[in-house]
Amino acid sequence: MARADLHVHSQYSKHPSEWFLQRIGTRESYTDIEELYHIAKKSGMDFVTITDHNTIDGVRLLNKKYPDDTFVSSEFTVYFPEDGCKIHLLAYDISDTQFTEMNALRKDIYALRDFIKKEHIAYSVAHATYSVNRRLSLATIEKLVLLFDVFEGINGARNAYYNQVLREVLSHLTPDDIERLHEKYGIEPMSTDPWVKGFTGGSDDHAGLFIGQTATIADCRDKEEFIQMIRDKRTTAFGRTNDYKSFAFTIYKIAYDFSKNTAEKKNGGIWDLINTTVFEGKRLDLKSWLAMQKFKRYKNERDKLFVQFLDELINDISYNESLAVDEKIQRMYDNIAALIDNFFIMVVQSLTNDLKNGEPGKMFRTISAALPVFFLSAPFISSLKHLYLDRDLIQDLRKQFIKETRPSDKRVLWFTDTFNDLNGVAVTLNNIVAIVQEQKLSVKFVVSIPEKDALKAHKHSVINLPHIYSYTPEFYPQYTLRIPSLLKSIAMIYEHNPSEIIVSTPGPVGLLGLLLSRLFGIPCTGVYHTDFTRQTEHIITDEGMAFLMERYIKWFYSLMDEIRVPTKEYINILVDRGYEQNKMKLFKRGIDTNIFRYADTCRTTIQDRYKIPDGFTLLWSGRVSKDKRIDVLLNIYARVLQEFPDTNLIIAGDGPDLEALRGEARPLERVFCLGRLPREALIDLYSFADLFVFPSTVDTFGMVILEAQACRLPALVSDVGGPQEVVCDGRTGFVLPAYDEGKWVSKVIELRMLKNAHPQFFDRFGIEAEKRVRAAYSWNEALRDLLGITIAVKKNSYTKSPGKIKKKTERKILRKPA
Repeated sequence: MARADLHVHSQYSKHPSEWFLQRIGTRESYTDIEELYHIAKKSGMDFVTITDHNTIDGVRLLNKKYPDDTFVSSEFTVYFPEDGCKIHLLAYDISDTQFTEMNALRKDIYALRDFIKKEHIAYSVAHATYSVNRRLSLATIEKLVLLFDVFEGINGARNAYYNQVLREVLSHLTPDDIERLHEKYGIEPMSTDPWVKGFTGGSDDHAGLFIGQTATIADCRDKEEFIQMIRDKRTTAFGRTNDYKSFAFTIYKIAYDFSKNTAEKKNGGIWDLINTTVFEGKRLDLKSWLAMQKFKRYKNERDKLFVQFLDELINDISYNESLAVDEKIQRMYDNIAALIDNFFIMVVQSLTNDLKNGEPGKMFRTISAALPVFFLSAPFISSLKHLYLDRDLIQDLRKQFIKETRPSDKRVLWFTDTFNDLNGVAVTLNNIVAIVQEQKLSVKFVVSIPEKDALKAHKHSVINLPHIYSYTPEFYPQYTLRIPSLLKSIAMIYEHNPSEIIVSTPGPVGLLGLLLSRLFGIPCTGVYHTDFTRQTEHIITDEGMAFLMERYIKWFYSLMDEIRVPTKEYINILVDRGYEQNKMKLFKRGIDTNIFRYADTCRTTIQDRYKIPDGFTLLWSGRVSKDKRIDVLLNIYARVLQEFPDTNLIIAGDGPDLEALRGEARPLERVFCLGRLPREALIDLYSFADLFVFPSTVDTFGMVILEAQACRLPALVSDVGGPQEVVCDGRTGFVLPAYDEGKWVSKVIELRMLKNAHPQFFDRFGIEAEKRVRAAYSWNEALRDLLGITIAVKKNSYTKSPGKIKKKTERKILRKPA
């Protein structure tokens, strides 16, 4: 068996396509041809060639020196004349005359193909799914299928999945496919059996790092037979492909080679020290050691972090001479990740201090000082995006040619900044997590919480990103904002290879999800759970801050491919604020009615547990914060109390204003502030209470209302915000004017009197509420709509009959007493 790396670049390739390299002004490669030859031979290559872009100057010199095991090749940039789409075409074992003719014809791919066919030139279409100038389309690839018979099956610099899909498509072509394409485009196929394709492999190396690690195999002995087997479509491809880390490492290496070959280069600098350590594997010489000591004497925080980075990098790489390239790449990545994290912490702390001290001018100097460090992460970011370009095109190609027989490989990552907290977002997500785990769906939730708070029950459904900085607002001490490590988080998400991203919150974790959706080239859906603008207005009461918050939130959701909003009312609100209506769809909710249902408990048990006296009981549940208008709730209750002194008010929940609320309610003997309760206790309270009162105007949905109604508890809600759509006015509760406390008081008194005079009529509200929740709020329907995944929700353990609900067993459910 003979092997050759059929896609390699040398110092004769001039113009880079990667933006980072273009930015710093490098050429595409600096690999010396002699060095290239020896690396290839050391890697086990029987034959060596160089495929520089549109030139044979370098490979011609190599072939003169080593004529027996090298041949002249080139990578031509070829154009489709109808739309200017660029394609890269590899041509092997060509003469000077053939090169000159091909170089003249490459502006027209059709003319060049005819010349190749006439001259019997060995060739291969390079990375056929990579859009060189962003004009590649499915139609272009279909034309290539007709025009050529040999394709690069593995390109070492490209995404492994893209290579795989191309090979799979080309390996499953049929005569019918070719006939269909011929009728569609009128292009004559390359051969008499064009549905049979040949494959080559090449590293596409530009930095001398991976030469020979991807190659072409042929069952032959000599060079001439090897070339002929390429023509005959009898070669195969094998070897490695890039991930974003190795791609970025290549960029660093080229930048290093550029610095070595730059005339203005200064010796002994700190970057020379890094480059020598990483790319040459040399230990510190005296000059480098002196440079290091000089650098250590610097006093500012940035330089201290650099010294720490250098110490660790040198210990990791310079003193481990036997490290393989991939291990060296990983160690460099880990060290840069730590440096970026430390600098980010420094910048955030500095910005916070500058704001506290009233010195905003320093902020810009702090950010400017950190930019060179953050620039270190740029190759990793750009490499990830580069490798996942044209993802939609790959999916379209697969659908067009492969009849799918395997299950869907859809993998959803759901990003959220809140998970264990007491709020509607966390409650909703934990409900979904339970179903995901039960049904073994391909959905994982991405969070950033302390390991001690990570729930073991969720370990198979949750990706917990390491955080580097946390901030707890003074006005909301129950919530802590956490900033995840950038590069460490990217590495974790990369391993899961998502096909779709959902974002529930616009915090640091949500921002990371949005960024990764763009880098991976996959759709991102934003869920508008919370109206942060209204919350800011109520909590901070600062118009300027509310304005800035609204600008940020609007910008964040404008970048989404789709926005899911809990209610039609909030869709209208967001449209009025300038959001794109065509992006918005309902975020349907569900509830597990096997859990949330009227509890078969004795009334005396609830009263004994919480020391609640007999009387008419109002209930409120949720996050205790002034934006929820708890003060309005107390006002309503106080006025009702004047008419019916035996009225109770239960407030269940925790939040930043719980202690203040307890202080205000202390004179009211029948107000019970119970704090945060476990779900089972909350269900008991829903079943025990007579009326749920919820005057909030900032909720986009109101999950607690849904829970209450599922437990046969009617609700009063305001006509501002989302909860009004959860309640069917006049049937399962009432929708009341948000800012008319008198009508709330009147409605509570009216319902209290109805319960006393006609308990059977009062009970109908709760029964109707329960029936409506069971009919309209199914998690099966909600997740099918959002994820496109069908789930099998457990059937209820009871059946419905008109006017009442009873279990399949003979045990009777207690009716709420009058």
